[in-house]
Amino acid sequence: MWPLLGSLAAPRLGNLFLLGVLVLLASPACSGGQPQPFKTFFPAESGLTHLAVHNKTGEVYVGAFNWIFKLASNLTKLRSHMTGPVVDNEKCYPPPSVQSCPHDLAQNSNVNKLLLVDYAQNRLIACGSTSQGICQFLRLDDLFKLGEPHHRKEHYLSSVAEAGTMSGVIIAPPHGPTSKLFIGTPIDGKSEYFPTLSSRKLMENEENADMFSFVYQDEFVSSQLKIPSDTLSKFPAFDIYYVYGFSSEQFVYYLTLQLDTQLTSPDASGEQFFTSKIVRLCVDDPKFYSYVEFPIGCTKDGVEYRLVQDAYLARPGRQLANSLGVSESEDILFTVFSQGQKNRQKPPKESALCLFTLRRIKEKIKERIQSCYRGEGKLSLPWLLNKELACINSPLQIDDNFCGQDFNQPLGGTSTIEGVPLFIDKEDGLTSVAAYHYRGNTVAFAGTRNGKMKKVSAPEVESDVRPERESVSAGDWVQVRAVVLCRVCFGLGFDSSVDVTRVPVESCEQYSTCGDCLGSRDPHCGWCVLHNVCSRKDLCERASEPQRFASDQRQCVELSVQPRNISVTMSDVQLVLQAHNVPDLSAGVNCSFEDYVETEGRIQGAHIYCLSPSARDVIPITRNKGDKRVVKLYLKSKETGKKFASVDFVFYNCSVHSSCLSCVNGTFPCHWCKYRHMCTQNANACSFQEGRVNISEDCPQILPSSQIYIPVGVTKPITLAAKNLPQPQSGQRNYECVFHVQGEVHSVTALRFNSTSIQCQKTSYNYEGNEISDLPVDLSVVWNGNFVIDNPFNIKAHLYKCYALRDSCGMCLKADPRFECGWCVQEKKCSLRQECAPPESSWMHATTGNSRCAHPKITKLSPETGPRQGGTMLTITGENLGLQFKDIQTGVRIGKVACNPVEEQYVSAEQIVCRLNDATGYRVQEAHVEVCVRDCTHADYKAISPKAFTFVSPYFSRVLPSSGPVSGGTRITIEGSHLNAGSAVAVKIGLHPCRFERRSAKEIVCVTPAGLSPGHTPVMVDINAAELRNPEVKFNYTDDPTILKIEPDWSIASGGTLLTITGTNLATIREPKMRAKYGSAQSVNNCTVLNNTVMVCLAPSVAGSEKGFSETGSAPDEVGFVMDDVRSTLVVNETFSYHPDPVFEPLSPTGVLELKPSSPLILKGKNLIPAVPGNARLNYTVLIGDTPCVLTLSESQLLCEWPNLTGEHKVTVRVGGFEYSPGTLQIYSDSLLTLPAIIGIGGGGGLLLLVIIVVLIAYKRKSRDADRTLKRLQLQMDNLESRVALECKEAFAELQTDIHELTQELDGAGIPFLDYRTYAMRVLFPGIEDHPVLKEMEVQANVEKALTLFGQLLTKKHFLLTFIRTLEAQRSFSMRDRGNVASLIMTALQGEMEYATGVLKQLLADLIDKNLESKNHPKLLLRRTESVAEKMLTNWFTFLLYKFLKECAGEPLFMLYCAMKQQMEKGPIDSITGEARYSLSEDKLIRQQIDYKTLTLHCVNPENENAPEVTVKGLNCDTITQVKEKLLDAVYKGSPYSQRPKASDMDLEWRQGRMARIILQDEDVTTKIDNDWKRLNTLAHYQVTDGSVIALVPKQNSAYNISNSSTFTKSLSRYESMLRTASSPDSLRSRTPMITPDLESGTKLWHLVKNHDHSDQREGDRGSKMVSEIYLTRLLATKGTLQKFVDDLFETIFSTAHRGSALPLAIKYMFDFLDEQADKHSISDSDVRHTWKSNCLPLRFWVNVIKNPQFVFDIHKNSITDACLSVVAQTFMDSCSTSEHKLGKDSPSNKLLYAKDIPNYKNWVERYYSDISRMPAISDQDMSAYLAEQSRLHLSQFNSMSALHEIYSYIVKYKDEILSALERDEQSRRQRLRSKLEQVIDTMALAS
Repeated sequence: MWPLLGSLAAPRLGNLFLLGVLVLLASPACSGGQPQPFKTFFPAESGLTHLAVHNKTGEVYVGAFNWIFKLASNLTKLRSHMTGPVVDNEKCYPPPSVQSCPHDLAQNSNVNKLLLVDYAQNRLIACGSTSQGICQFLRLDDLFKLGEPHHRKEHYLSSVAEAGTMSGVIIAPPHGPTSKLFIGTPIDGKSEYFPTLSSRKLMENEENADMFSFVYQDEFVSSQLKIPSDTLSKFPAFDIYYVYGFSSEQFVYYLTLQLDTQLTSPDASGEQFFTSKIVRLCVDDPKFYSYVEFPIGCTKDGVEYRLVQDAYLARPGRQLANSLGVSESEDILFTVFSQGQKNRQKPPKESALCLFTLRRIKEKIKERIQSCYRGEGKLSLPWLLNKELACINSPLQIDDNFCGQDFNQPLGGTSTIEGVPLFIDKEDGLTSVAAYHYRGNTVAFAGTRNGKMKKVSAPEVESDVRPERESVSAGDWVQVRAVVLCRVCFGLGFDSSVDVTRVPVESCEQYSTCGDCLGSRDPHCGWCVLHNVCSRKDLCERASEPQRFASDQRQCVELSVQPRNISVTMSDVQLVLQAHNVPDLSAGVNCSFEDYVETEGRIQGAHIYCLSPSARDVIPITRNKGDKRVVKLYLKSKETGKKFASVDFVFYNCSVHSSCLSCVNGTFPCHWCKYRHMCTQNANACSFQEGRVNISEDCPQILPSSQIYIPVGVTKPITLAAKNLPQPQSGQRNYECVFHVQGEVHSVTALRFNSTSIQCQKTSYNYEGNEISDLPVDLSVVWNGNFVIDNPFNIKAHLYKCYALRDSCGMCLKADPRFECGWCVQEKKCSLRQECAPPESSWMHATTGNSRCAHPKITKLSPETGPRQGGTMLTITGENLGLQFKDIQTGVRIGKVACNPVEEQYVSAEQIVCRLNDATGYRVQEAHVEVCVRDCTHADYKAISPKAFTFVSPYFSRVLPSSGPVSGGTRITIEGSHLNAGSAVAVKIGLHPCRFERRSAKEIVCVTPAGLSPGHTPVMVDINAAELRNPEVKFNYTDDPTILKIEPDWSIASGGTLLTITGTNLATIREPKMRAKYGSAQSVNNCTVLNNTVMVCLAPSVAGSEKGFSETGSAPDEVGFVMDDVRSTLVVNETFSYHPDPVFEPLSPTGVLELKPSSPLILKGKNLIPAVPGNARLNYTVLIGDTPCVLTLSESQLLCEWPNLTGEHKVTVRVGGFEYSPGTLQIYSDSLLTLPAIIGIGGGGGLLLLVIIVVLIAYKRKSRDADRTLKRLQLQMDNLESRVALECKEAFAELQTDIHELTQELDGAGIPFLDYRTYAMRVLFPGIEDHPVLKEMEVQANVEKALTLFGQLLTKKHFLLTFIRTLEAQRSFSMRDRGNVASLIMTALQGEMEYATGVLKQLLADLIDKNLESKNHPKLLLRRTESVAEKMLTNWFTFLLYKFLKECAGEPLFMLYCAMKQQMEKGPIDSITGEARYSLSEDKLIRQQIDYKTLTLHCVNPENENAPEVTVKGLNCDTITQVKEKLLDAVYKGSPYSQRPKASDMDLEWRQGRMARIILQDEDVTTKIDNDWKRLNTLAHYQVTDGSVIALVPKQNSAYNISNSSTFTKSLSRYESMLRTASSPDSLRSRTPMITPDLESGTKLWHLVKNHDHSDQREGDRGSKMVSEIYLTRLLATKGTLQKFVDDLFETIFSTAHRGSALPLAIKYMFDFLDEQADKHSISDSDVRHTWKSNCLPLRFWVNVIKNPQFVFDIHKNSITDACLSVVAQTFMDSCSTSEHKLGKDSPSNKLLYAKDIPNYKNWVERYYSDISRMPAISDQDMSAYLAEQSRLHLSQFNSMSALHEIYSYIVKYKDEILSALERDEQSRRQRLRSKLEQVIDTMALAS
């Protein structure tokens, strides 16, 4: 059987699996020159998607992009059929071939999604992605197109263009003519068009109208399942992907992948989780009552594999059937799953091959059905059933064949059906599977993502087969798309996206030995003995004969030979071979010595006889091969010419040995000739019989005697013991001793006493230097010049010098006694006895037994401090510290404290280690160490340390850090004092030791052990015997950190990019590090903890990995964090990917680039911007030398602009951990001058200098006068400048404080929305308070009847359109009339919103046509309200967006209004001109300095005088009316404006004490008049003080009630006299201030600024004023204060989903309508579409609402607020515009003010429009329901009779024109509209 490999290019290389078998590889075409070992089919273009193999002929059908191919079983192309590209648009339903379509059409590739062989009708069914997913029927023989049904909706299966997601099963009936086709497909949200699962009729005749119609259909049920729209609205991404379909017994099954609605949150930005399901239907259940689905997956070692990639239905082989306990005729299912539940389109590499039995699946389903029919549980199918339905109890008997009832269906499984994992793959990523059984063994083949094929022998793991595609360049993604088995072609197919390849199901030939072959346990393979090859049995000649084909390891051939070795000097030796497990060898064999020589084999019975090679043939085999050469001796069959058995054979060479012992001790029969000093195989070669040696005992050799010690300079002979020393024969030289001293050879004559003894003659020896006290010297005994006697014990002579390295008595006496060295007391020197001058007693030697060295000395103490509690191991180093341990055993003390020496650590004369006793009773802090040798009586034998030992009391006070993870590993520092005392320290945290690292006096550093549980644990320190405890010092074990998220989840191969890690308990780790492993590369990088839940890390580098990096990102093998000893974070389960490092081209071929200073440097390369989602980007740095440059980054280049540099500089590019130098930059200056130029310039310069000197003299005189003027000007400028700076500073300070105050004050105290009716009236009929449509109309009966009839006429679309078009055609029909008619029609049709929408769409379509016909610019459409349609559109949005305003956009709009009002009122506002200190509008800005103070006033509550006073902030420059307004705002804070008292109805009383009250007014007798300018009274005018009490009282008849109380304050009494002389209350006019001159007195009113038209203000006064533009900084201050509120409003309006409120359907519906119209008119300019949308909604509706918040809220808008809102509205309009606004110094200030913000807002608008266009289209059904609901809600808001009556007035006005228009129009004539209208007119005329 041959497997076939195929390659398919699909947008997503998914897995493909078909019935039959072949293999596909997603690699680019093979690189040149590689042999093609397997048969391969490469299509010229197109990627492949599906394979089908004919089950009888073995022919292969391949589905591809735009093609279907038919291949022979050897993959030669037989036929091809083209299916595309097709002119199409997926939005066209039905397709353009059936009905013309308004959308843009383009050439679309037709992706083959389904390829099925319909054997019953000898045809191929090929379904594609174009034309909404229609199918073609092709004749199998020649791919002739039999039909392509495409004109009915049943013919459209799905327009999804992703291969591998659709699955079909053909069910051919046993007898009937009609087959059935079960189809499962994803639908991409188009549930109204396509069912996800259906059962179709497969008619015999392709042209039959019933082809693909549902098997059953009535008005209630049909053979289909649709994804409910509720599911799609909650989860727009929900879909079902059908990975594999099959039928078994009477059921059809599908394996599907779908969004897991339980785990995935409906929030579109959240993570998506998928689940695999197995779906089952009865074949004969046309109503789909039998629908059951169960989650499916498998688990291994606690890891879940839940993403199904492919499956294959097979029958088990005998062995597998037995182990599963099923019969061989039952079905089993092989399935490939990827790990986890994320990333459907790019699943993890970790994958599993799992096995299911259909019996188990059926049992699980049956159990679930039975439990449901017992009434247990729910139906549990959330995606299909909108609410949980309970199971219904029923007495039905449920058996294996039960096919459902109309209740308890559809049914979902609650538990997962778990498979048996056969094989886990962590490296390659399994994608597809096929299986079959071979000789009782079941074999599965799994294709992988990187083009390998795995063979798994169930239930054991098998070896890898890899299609020969090793030449694929790194980074190319190779994927086996499908594996399909075909019995006929005996092989496997790999199906990937580039080619189809045939691969054998086995590759037995990869095993070269019988052991490997049979050890692989591949059921296909056995050992073909005489061919010496691993193969299938059917490929082995005469395999059925005994022992010619081995299938068990015990049957491998075994060969032995006698003799097993021969000498190189032997030739033509007879060898006897014996072979086991060999077949009949009567055809003859040869013996082959590797490839050197071959000899004839003679067979006698069970033995084979051969001759060894001849003498000539042996030489090349053994030359230079040492004493042994092992070769393979093969048996070679004469029948096959193949070597089929082998055994090791050895040639040995004695002559290589040069010593007797090596000669005779070898494993081969060699002899030593001692007189010839040679080794030979032939004993006869020895000259004397006595000289022949065969055993090592007889070899001449030196024996060990006493060690040889030779003092330097002393002459002495050396006698050596030996054995078998030969007697030199005639002509042979005598013995010598040869010494090798420090590289020099010394030869000494030797005397052989006998065969066992020899003496080197007397001589003296020497060696250089005193650094060596004894020198071992190589010694060899030689005779006859170069015959060396063996020295097996490697005996050496020792030369020595007593005085070398022994400069003290102790060192001398402890020397080896064999050296015979002693201490010469007189000379204070170590020497031999003979070298020391007598008397005898002056030479001391250790052997005397009681020698004792005088003058002991202590040189070092360690440690020098220790705890008083003792236990310190004190090391005393010095000289002459005794020769034996007993000398000092009791002689060590520190002061009075004993120290007990330890014998094991005593070093004679040099070192004493003693344990210190407890010194707590010893008061002294310091004491010297004293050592006595044997006794302390003699001072010569006593040593005292020069440095004292100090007793200390160590303690510790704290531990840093004081907390760490419970897993341990935290490096802690214990701080305290004297912590370095003593000889040993032990630290414990709780019960466990802390691993010691280092210590000093102030601290101990150790690493914490793991804790038992989180919490505070005591810290204990022991220093020798001192146990330090501090109950206040505890170490806090905290919970181990965890890692939740890595952002961004990618880096480049070199790492070094900044990552933000979120987790828990991160702050407990001091030095966390991030680690990654990819292939052989692994590294760590540093992290910095910011807080307990966030840390930032630099990504580790994996650049050294041998694995490649994919441009779409490669997942590392491991990614994790080193956090002390926490193991759980070492590998984390977060998705992370590495992208390739950027690659830069060199600057130039030479590496040096020359540039001018002004030109930028362009670095070209690739991978500069990794293909990753999200906003994270790489941060590049480019250095020119050491200077960074300003960068601009694009996909393939870096543009770098540098500051002024010249000269040569190295260029370095850095990003993350990546650094590269593309070369050197030579920047040369332009200004190089030639010599003539320099001379010319010099001459000209000299002349110029003369002229200048003359001018200067003249100038000097003039300048004195100018200086004086300049100084005066300078003073004025300085003055002005300081005032400007002060003003700016003030503005900025205000800005900062006010933002804070505003945000605090706006607590959103109930927003006063207008009711729907008032809101609609204010927008529809602005300025008309009491419109007729709000009132009930008193009419006679016949008028009512006529109006009812007229109302019915209006609901006839044709009449209404004609009516509107006729009116618009009249010249006298004014703009105002158009708006009025549009508003009246919309109010009349408030209850018929669906009809009104239809009319509106028609009118808009007409308007667009008209606009384009009249050659107007398309962008002008909807710009101005020039037609009824445009005003109707405004009104339509007004009706439908009320809910959105109320729930969503109203709040930020109201907040903006409030913020604006508050901010304006913080500063002075001129009550006459409306100008203010704070303003967004330049026109309304007070352009001069107004001095004012803020006053806090306490207002008596007008509702209840006893209630607490209300505190109000006012300004002393406010007029009395302004104060009253502020008071009313504060007192009636939460009340709508219409329900409050008005300022004009109230008086303001200033109260002092209980009785003293005065009424304040804008104008009264005290008002100041100056040159006919009368200034309004302010609080400052009345001298009202801070903290005054005031009251609002209703207006009195008598203007003033002034008490005569004497408690008036000074300020009040001033007014008393004035007021009493007032002529009458009328003279104090309390009317609205006017700028016009007062008619009575001819005076003009002013408040803060006089009107600019008057000349007296313009002159004189102007000089002292600052330049008024300076005050424009105020605009900025105000803008900054209000910025957040403007942003909030814009963000809310331009968001598709905001604050939990969905986008109103009306907006999506209208935008889609405009897009359709643009498509229809072939307008591809995106700017035009953008402008239409902007003109239709933002400019038509939102701008109106922003400028007039009083349309939405019950509020009062003053002139300054109005001016500011106009600026915001203008900004809003600019944001929606596509044209660029060029700004200059003359631009209006409002444009300059928001210049920086508008580009940002424009981005929001563009994103908003594109988000809306990407949202799923609203079906007409959903829109109808929505409009019907809106109509019902607001049905009775307006009086429709009144509205009709108002509209009728236009009928009267234009009666003749309308009637004639109705007469002209044919449609109107048909509907008799004219006569109906005439009837109405007549009735109305009668009534009037």
